Amino acid sequence: MTRYMTAGAAAVAATLTMGSAALADAMPDLRGTRTASQTTVSPSNANTATAPRFNTSEWVLEIQAQHENVFWGPSMWRRNAMDDWTMYEATGSISQDGSGKIGIVETAADPTSGVNALIDARYEDGKIYADFRSLRTGTTYSTVLERQVN
Repeated sequence: MTRYMTAGAAAVAATLTMGSAALADAMPDLRGTRTASQTTVSPSNANTATAPRFNTSEWVLEIQAQHENVFWGPSMWRRNAMDDWTMYEATGSISQDGSGKIGIVETAADPTSGVNALIDARYEDGKIYADFRSLRTGTTYSTVLERQVN
């Protein structure tokens, strides 16, 4: 009886190990630097009574660490090459259902500042198609992050 229980346990362990290995093989490697340029829109400013603002900006997402389907890295943006980078941290996950759906939360390094943005995205053909929504300023945009090749 013990021999059968041991064999059964070994079979279950082997199945789980192969399932985990299959999951790891199916997950794309998102690590690396990805860049995008886009047009953004921000709501009108009550202090200046201006209309909504349309701007261009650059975004760099550098995914430095990935463990299975979750990842982390710096996220930074600027309006043009003359501006300093505004720095945030991004944590995210890619769906395990094979759909390529990605959820990213962008936060400030200062924990009292909290969440800056929620980003819905999808990984397809090596690119990240992202819909950005700032919770602080109301700025929104859609863009395509492409891997930067050095």
